[in-house]
Amino acid sequence: MIKLIIKIFLTIIALVLILAAAVFFQEVDPKQVKPGFTPHQFADTLANHTYDLDSLKAIIGDNKGLPEGFEIAAAIAYSAYPQLKDVNIDMILQPEGAPMESTFNIWTLFIPGKKHRQYRILLNDAEKTFFDPILLRSLPFDAQVGILAHELGHVVYYHQLNLFEIGKWGLNYLESDEFRATHERSTDLMPVYHGLGSQIYQYAYFVRKDSSCLEFFKGAQGFMDKYYMTDIELLEAMNNQRGSHLFQNAH
Repeated sequence: MIKLIIKIFLTIIALVLILAAAVFFQEVDPKQVKPGFTPHQFADTLANHTYDLDSLKAIIGDNKGLPEGFEIAAAIAYSAYPQLKDVNIDMILQPEGAPMESTFNIWTLFIPGKKHRQYRILLNDAEKTFFDPILLRSLPFDAQVGILAHELGHVVYYHQLNLFEIGKWGLNYLESDEFRATHERSTDLMPVYHGLGSQIYQYAYFVRKDSSCLEFFKGAQGFMDKYYMTDIELLEAMNNQRGSHLFQNAH
């Protein structure tokens, strides 16, 4: 009996070492890339328009969770990513955590075939916290669309990786500030690449310049400017994307 237990224990250790080695030797680029198609170019201002949610649902597919109270903003963000139409994604309001966070059901990563994967975008909706000014409920409509489009950019990235690459990405993200900053800042470009540049710009502008966010940004500026693109940087990216200076005098 003891020999059997030792054999099982050694087998488990061997499997763990093999998995660790497989993860260690993966090469993972932190940068996001442009989509290989011409995206739909959304209007610079999406607020104060009427949208039909059923029509949007037909575009994004029936495997998309919509956060209560923010269904239209979420559906528009989803619609900018046609490559995610067949991917299972849920957006969940919760009373804790980071303001917004893209993750996955880890067990679904072990099922052969990416069609079984399930992704989650967790949205902090807590009351009376430091993050209050930048939570989804505090943002203007266009900024809501922009930040949700950022989070969906993470899903695009995850969905391109295999299990071992996701493991290596997670290790690099936790251990390397440079890797994390490169990944997050390039993910800010995903809404730009997908026709929602104005919306991610409006988010970046709001959290840095709106009077309701001044106290928050005062305490978070170093972090925000290191890991996320500023509104000025996003304007430049938008100009480069469109080959013009349409946004030079925005705000």
